[in-house]
Amino acid sequence: MSNKNNPVRMCIVCKARIPQSELLRLQVDQGILRAFTKVGRSFYVCDDCIDTNNKQLKKALLQKCKKLDQNILDYGKMLKEIETNG
Repeated sequence: MSNKNNPVRMCIVCKARIPQSELLRLQVDQGILRAFTKVGRSFYVCDDCIDTNNKQLKKALLQKCKKLDQNILDYGKMLKEIETNG
């Protein structure tokens, strides 16, 4: 029996299964990484992966988002800004 009040989702970086409320939901819209706008495809990233701005995060984002602008160097900073601003 599943608990519908607390759905579980998977982080695209570490592949950990975490309650949805603890994850950041993102999407790529016209090559720009932004918070989910409730339209289109999205993915989840956990706080631990955002804090450890590493190669795995960059690789996962580039794999997941073929249209993401590859010239952007600091994904961690961008994710922190999205996390705080919504």
